Amino acid sequence: MKKLGVKVPDVVVRVSEYVPQVIAMVERIIKNGYAYASEGSVYFDSARFHTSPGHVYGKLAPWSIGNVELLAEGEGALTASGVRKSEKDFALWKASKAGMPLD
Repeated sequence: MKKLGVKVPDVVVRVSEYVPQVIAMVERIIKNGYAYASEGSVYFDSARFHTSPGHVYGKLAPWSIGNVELLAEGEGALTASGVRKSEKDFALWKASKAGMPLD
């Protein structure tokens, strides 16, 4: 990492140390209407967000909007079809699968 110029982190945290905060944030996104539950997982509703006044979906990477190859690399390869409203939606919380450890 040093050869790549990546700085040493000041703080190292694990998401498992912040599960209550993550749950609260996901619940807030659902309450605001920008996420939905499907088969035990929660997905970000990209279309709803993008069509809401004052919001621009993909603002940080506008060149990637609708890029099917990028979607397939990420969430698309991990989620069965028909689970998400749109192939552009991504998981905020994934349900555990049978046989997966919970810890």
